[in-house]
Amino acid sequence: MRTRIKNILKTSALAFTAASSLGLAPLSQAQQPGPPPGPGMEHRDRRGPEGHYEFRDADREKLRRHYDGELKRVDRGHRPDFREGQPVPAEFRSRIRPVPQNVRRDLPPPPRGYRMGYYDGYTVVYDPVSFTILQVLDILR
Repeated sequence: MRTRIKNILKTSALAFTAASSLGLAPLSQAQQPGPPPGPGMEHRDRRGPEGHYEFRDADREKLRRHYDGELKRVDRGHRPDFREGQPVPAEFRSRIRPVPQNVRRDLPPPPRGYRMGYYDGYTVVYDPVSFTILQVLDILR
């Protein structure tokens, strides 16, 4: 059994050496192909920094116009406090709705792997895995 394992290891080492000399080295983890992106979500590029996003001044008005009817029904005294760098509280995660494509197309795109959503007067760019908020825009202010 030990001899067989040694032979497998030797064969693997020789194959790796041959592939390396031909420029066929295995892909690094960052280069590995992943599953295709799901609807509305690209997979996070783990090679770079976590990401950066800035809403522009004109974005607030665009979002305010789109959500105008809903903003009138927001209970300002009892809505959550969303803050950059903090996770969306667990009880609100399922209530975040994606910002519609017809609105998103006029906004800067979120970094790879992030989503843009709306809840109770907030538009947030967040990580859909950890729910950490990258950027928040309170469109009621």
